[in-house]
Amino acid sequence: MGLYDDLPDAKPRATTASTARDGDASDDASIRDAKRAKRATGDAGERSEDAQKVQLRDDATVAAPSKAATTKDALQRIAQHLLKPEKFVKASGLLKKLLMSEACDRGDAKALFACLENAMTPTPKARALRAETRLDYEELFEIVAAFSPLIFNAKQKRKLEVWSTYARRINALRTDDSFEFTKAVKAIQEVVDRVDSYVEPPGVIEDDDIEIPPAPEGASEEEAMEMATQYARSIKAERAAEIEQLAVVDELREALIDALEFTSSLYGRTWSQTTIDMMSNFFHERRPKFSPTSQERIVKIWDDLRKKKHARSLTSAGDKVSMTSFERDQARAAGSQVSARGSVGAENVKDGRGESAAKMLG
Repeated sequence: MGLYDDLPDAKPRATTASTARDGDASDDASIRDAKRAKRATGDAGERSEDAQKVQLRDDATVAAPSKAATTKDALQRIAQHLLKPEKFVKASGLLKKLLMSEACDRGDAKALFACLENAMTPTPKARALRAETRLDYEELFEIVAAFSPLIFNAKQKRKLEVWSTYARRINALRTDDSFEFTKAVKAIQEVVDRVDSYVEPPGVIEDDDIEIPPAPEGASEEEAMEMATQYARSIKAERAAEIEQLAVVDELREALIDALEFTSSLYGRTWSQTTIDMMSNFFHERRPKFSPTSQERIVKIWDDLRKKKHARSLTSAGDKVSMTSFERDQARAAGSQVSARGSVGAENVKDGRGESAAKMLG
């Protein structure tokens, strides 16, 4: 028999209240730790999803072209088609829609100017006055004129006026409405009045013609040479800009004479002959505004129209068809013995009250 054989069997230890509380606290801590870990995992997942969304958003921003880039690309594509006369109608329609959508601004001036330049290649006279597309040219340049102050610089506007003379003003002469025809002639004459008198353009300036001012005191020889080079470069640039500007004005003068020449080709329309005669005289009186070569063109057109007018005046008195209504009234008033005022309701009154009117008409 062993020493501890008579001892009772060991019983499980009774659980006290404090021990139970400690166990519950330990279980709660474990639960909280599990929840905390789960929450952390969820937050990390959400942050990962948010980061992915931001990255996708950034990628989309980089991939999507900006409005400016889209407009510029569209203008470049349109410019290529405007070079071809057979594609002008469709291409000009796209350009008009682009302008009307107000998508163009000053940043697109160069690309838009290139479009118009291609539309006038090889020459404005050859492109803008074509019977098949003249209405499309007129509509396009009317829209361009509306947006011109907001887009183009002064240099581009001067060139645009040359093109508009062909596209808008000369094409406006193709009308059967006497009022619209007179209005178009007046618009051309207003441009003539704005043009300065002709002066011979200066020649290209050479290095020997440039008087370099002395360098400031204390400047080294190298600095003096650099300043002299920059000064000469600026003088040459100013002269080149002046020559270019005068050349554009000469192009406008030529466009105006082309307008006169085109108008004279319409002399066969009896109702427009008086207006054409007046336009011819208008140009003839303002010959100093044009170059010597242009003056020769004006004199030739004026002389041809004067001969046609003289031929009409020699027409038989019985042939009234070749005379305008103004000329018939003028001839009747000049040869009448009855005053213009007395002729109304008094055929034989000779009181002289209409002599001043007759002299004015005569």
